Amino acid sequence: MTADLEKCRQCRQRVAWVGMSANLVLVVTKVIVGVTSGSKACLADALHSFSNIITALAIWVTQRLTRKQADGDFNHGYGKAEFLAAGFVSFFILSVAIALISVSVKHLLHEPARPPELTAVLVALISIGANEMLFRYMRCVGTKFKSQTILANAWANRADTFSSMAVVVGVLGSRLGIPHLDPICAIIVVVVIVKISASILWDAVRSLMDVSVNEIYGDAIAETGRQVTGVLGVSGLRTRQMGAHIWAEVNIHIAPLTRLKEGQKIAERVRKRLLSRIPDLENVLIHIRPADPVKRVERELTP
Repeated sequence: MTADLEKCRQCRQRVAWVGMSANLVLVVTKVIVGVTSGSKACLADALHSFSNIITALAIWVTQRLTRKQADGDFNHGYGKAEFLAAGFVSFFILSVAIALISVSVKHLLHEPARPPELTAVLVALISIGANEMLFRYMRCVGTKFKSQTILANAWANRADTFSSMAVVVGVLGSRLGIPHLDPICAIIVVVVIVKISASILWDAVRSLMDVSVNEIYGDAIAETGRQVTGVLGVSGLRTRQMGAHIWAEVNIHIAPLTRLKEGQKIAERVRKRLLSRIPDLENVLIHIRPADPVKRVERELTP
């Protein structure tokens, strides 16, 4: 288990450089082939790959920030830099998408001089394979460490896979007598990019606004808290995501006549059990509440 964890950490350390290196090679290749073959969709795909370099750079910056410990200026640490970076990545990709729409519509309104060369298809097929491998690699790392920035970059590479597929369709269609299919496919690429980027941006905004993650962790926190001797019920759960970690605040209900010192011991046992049983939980605040002797203590996990 330790060896696997160390392997995952090494993957996390080099994920940004892998993304930047791979996409740099793809950008240079797509630009050269796009210009020489006359494929507008291939050039649009190159711009998309260039945006992936920016997102990989955002991963590198974010990793350096989130490793910093909490200090006097940022008492809660730097975890939310993840969401800022994810939002920046999504906004940047959306900006690129708007530029691609303008270029594609412009070419759609003009009769193409000649159909694109088949070299664009070959590059697109290489891009599909490379981006799919990058997507799976980054999704694995992002899921393991709950990194919104890495996951955003993973989906950006998956979108690049779709855009390369559109290049194949556009070039082959143009050579089969449908000249406007190439810029049409470029527009389809943009629609895919916008959809994925808007979803990532919305998730980043929700996380910055401390959206609750009770749906994911609520049952586990409540059940773990109730297992501690002396706890009669759990209520008022509040959770929020701080980068790759979770912070929680919860009420525990104990017998009304319990001494204060004993109540504090129960709360400390709950805190230690939660931190040991739920790996993503980094900090938890426990409030002690007397149990209602008449009403049932098991309440909704809401304030």
